Amino acid sequence: MFLQPRQPRFVLAAISAALAATVVACATNPATGKKEFSLMSEAQEVQLGQEMDPQIKQEMGVYDDAELQRYVSSIGMRLAKASERPNLPWHFTVLDEPAVNAFALPGGYIYVTRGILAFLNDEEQLAGVLGHEIGHVTARHSAQQYTQATSAGVGLTLLSIFVPEARPLQGLAENALGLLFLKHGRDDEKQADRLGADYTAKTGWDPRGVAGMLRTLARLDEASGSRRGVPNFLSTHPAPADRVQEVLAYVHKNPSAAGTSDRPADKADYQRVVDGIVFGDSPSDGIVRGNEFLHPVLRLALAFPKGWEVQNSATQVVAKAPDRENYMLLTLVPNASGSLQQIA
Repeated sequence: MFLQPRQPRFVLAAISAALAATVVACATNPATGKKEFSLMSEAQEVQLGQEMDPQIKQEMGVYDDAELQRYVSSIGMRLAKASERPNLPWHFTVLDEPAVNAFALPGGYIYVTRGILAFLNDEEQLAGVLGHEIGHVTARHSAQQYTQATSAGVGLTLLSIFVPEARPLQGLAENALGLLFLKHGRDDEKQADRLGADYTAKTGWDPRGVAGMLRTLARLDEASGSRRGVPNFLSTHPAPADRVQEVLAYVHKNPSAAGTSDRPADKADYQRVVDGIVFGDSPSDGIVRGNEFLHPVLRLALAFPKGWEVQNSATQVVAKAPDRENYMLLTLVPNASGSLQQIA
């Protein structure tokens, strides 16, 4: 999973009754072939993804570009069919989100933001991002996190485990054990890098595209001055710059990842598809400027007290006081006819 400093999205967690009734099982990891203790079956992975997918789309928004959606989905499906779990109901969605971000839900639901697409250079780097996220699903990393959380008795909602950037309003310190599951662990991230290289090689892309997209993330990290908004000592991600060399070494040493295709990176086609993509905040969702929220479509402007942190999503605006104990939440509500109330 890749995270860049962003305005958090607050998504309601969908907790399946079936997950509450899970039984202890020993399952074979499709990506490694090893037996592992698991509290989540494949059917439950798929069910969880199905339940959470519409909420992710509602809260973050689906980017309105049919050609771009088809393009990303076609590349993702090609990679997924080359994975160890080709028969999962794979879905690939571009979210209308400015943050540089990509993540996966259990069961084959993969998301990339328009923000990350704007920074990638070519199709091979996009394949690297998608292959990496597919690797998290095929290796059942989220199922392992769920098992670890349940075994440890950690009181986390499933959403805070699987979609850490959508954590609730309370600060991280209020749930210290939850930090264990804030992001995928170092070993999981490195394994997803290797699997992504395997899948891209099998499908005709240069597996070094995984290293290319990691270089992009490394440059963005350096520019931001932080590790995707999480302090270094709390982060469980290996630095992208370090992972570049590890992926290249893996490709060099493993013939299965080296591939045989001499297919060139289709930079022109990628740039044509992403040409005109919205960069930064979308006016249709409103814009945050310092302590002000501006919505040109609704003709609305709000100025909050100095020092307040303003966070915006497709469905709501949250303004938090400096002490973080008080906050204001604003959202549009439907009227009796089901339409959104108009603001004069």
